[in-house]
Amino acid sequence: MASTMVSAGPTIAAAVFAGHYVLQAMEHMEPQEKQVFRSLPKSAFSGVLLPIKGK
Repeated sequence: MASTMVSAGPTIAAAVFAGHYVLQAMEHMEPQEKQVFRSLPKSAFSGVLLPIKGK
């Protein structure tokens, strides 16, 4: 049981560190993503939601 606790600690720490890194990267990418969506033509989003046939 002690070995499980010892191995769980670094695993949790690595997951927290990775999550923090991803959140930081997303904050920096957000303005770029907004600019990309603004530059796309409106027709790029037409037909995204298709009706389900047979229901």
